[in-house]
Amino acid sequence: RHMHQADDYGLDVLVGCMKSALERAKEYEHQDSEQHAAELQRKACLMLGALSDGHADIAAQIVREGGIHAILEAASWYRFHEHVSNWALWAIFILCYEHPANKSVAVEQNCVPIVLQTMKNCPESLEVARHGVAILFDILRENEGPLEVWKIRNAALSAGLHDIVLRAITDFSSSSDIVMMGRELLIGTDYRAERSQSHPPVSA
Repeated sequence: RHMHQADDYGLDVLVGCMKSALERAKEYEHQDSEQHAAELQRKACLMLGALSDGHADIAAQIVREGGIHAILEAASWYRFHEHVSNWALWAIFILCYEHPANKSVAVEQNCVPIVLQTMKNCPESLEVARHGVAILFDILRENEGPLEVWKIRNAALSAGLHDIVLRAITDFSSSSDIVMMGRELLIGTDYRAERSQSHPPVSA
């Protein structure tokens, strides 16, 4: 229905609700209203990710309707809200994984610095760290697509990639996903050549 009955069930309706709700939320002063608004964004991120999981055509349509922008806006506004941050990053990963065109849109819309800032703002969340590292690993790895990977890596380094990923590896050392992808990220961005004496050694 989202794809074939778009007049009534179009994905633009969901994305539009996210955007308009977020604009209203910026005017709220009452804590209960803010919590309800944050929950709406969390559920919307969850829904967008779930709809696109395993469905490349729906993922592409969500991105065409401005879904990545809406998700990143939610993550930026609720930057200290662990649950919004978690599901926003999860949705971005689902939308971008194995979708080079979607990945390009995410990069154009400042995804990498926002992901790093989200990880920095929610340092105690295992899931935020795991999804954030997964996004970075997917975007910053070598590929043959349209992305200028080294340019993106330089931007990530300027946004604090090494310190943020190191903290995730240290704080969540029991997570094999974070440790494995985090180490690859550090090595792939020349961390071993640049690290100071205060940082622990990183090996493959």
